Amino acid sequence: MKKTINEKLKRLEADQEKMFRSIEGISEEKLSDQSYGWSIIQVMSHLNDAETASLKYMQKKVQAGDKMQDSGIGNAFRMRLTNMALKSSLKWKAPSYISNPPAYPLNEMKSKWAETRKAIQQFVDEYPEQWMDKLVYKHPMGGRQNLERAVDSFIYHQIHHLHQIKRIKKQLGL
Repeated sequence: MKKTINEKLKRLEADQEKMFRSIEGISEEKLSDQSYGWSIIQVMSHLNDAETASLKYMQKKVQAGDKMQDSGIGNAFRMRLTNMALKSSLKWKAPSYISNPPAYPLNEMKSKWAETRKAIQQFVDEYPEQWMDKLVYKHPMGGRQNLERAVDSFIYHQIHHLHQIKRIKKQLGL
């Protein structure tokens, strides 16, 4: 199962690279433009913040060890529905607990996100095989999930916000 998770992490990285390529040549001023809501940089900051918070939750959760609950079909079904919604280009209102993310310079944003991704990879590498079906992750809509579905949620969350970045670029005339 770890091989599958690592393949999904590679996809997550590839999608992130697509995102970065899609904004090449755009000025810092345009990347930080909040005329239409969140700026492009704020969207990226939000993605990094969500992954960082998820990682911290999982790092805390693994302290329970074998006492973590097992994943079941209901967890998988709920996450599948959530991911289908995230994959769509529908615009959603951000939950009230999500504030305006900071707007860092692009190079700083890339550096912060690279650190987060490195920490996620390390967590996966060190994660015991016997816990692969344990509920280590909690998604705000999808509920508690295992590690593989956590990575799936990162992928679909990023896809969802790729649609948002495209909308922002269009609104900015880019």
